[in-house]
Amino acid sequence: MATTCGISRLSLLIWAPFRDVGAMFDRIRQSIGINMEPGAPQPDPDTRSGVMNDLNEMTTLSWETRLQCFAGCFILSLFCSLCSTALLFAGKIPGFCILVSLGSILSIGGTCFLMGPFKQLQKMFESTRLIATIVYLSMIVLTLIAGLVWHNGALALIFVIGQYIAMAWYSISYIPFARDFVSKILCACLD
Repeated sequence: MATTCGISRLSLLIWAPFRDVGAMFDRIRQSIGINMEPGAPQPDPDTRSGVMNDLNEMTTLSWETRLQCFAGCFILSLFCSLCSTALLFAGKIPGFCILVSLGSILSIGGTCFLMGPFKQLQKMFESTRLIATIVYLSMIVLTLIAGLVWHNGALALIFVIGQYIAMAWYSISYIPFARDFVSKILCACLD
């Protein structure tokens, strides 16, 4: 009996930090505007066209499935990046460019699972993220062109670095005042 009580106390201590994980996910869902609760109010159908509403209903996933798909895309993106590094060192520039670009696309795809594709596209092309989005997508295309058409490894590497910088700038746009903070730090470093 004492052993069982000790084990249950130990399991309570181990799992105590994870007790409110569901509440944390609910806060994340609310912060990015996803209402997946069965009794939650649905958006006004008059604000969406019939086709868009039908498409949204057909593609609605549970929050757990969204998280799993996001994690899968994230892991595949990391795998593509690691494999592309090996191809870069092997001198296989076309493969490097393809895998880096595929990893970048998977990163975007992963966030589409979290927010939904339409909301993700709306957020990507908001005025605060428009330039970063255009630069990011342009760098993906230019990376592919540099590697597959021009066969220029140095230029492809420059475009890959541009992809990562544009993605970082795009990502910090979701954090309040992060762009201002990074800009001030960069200005201080360059002065």
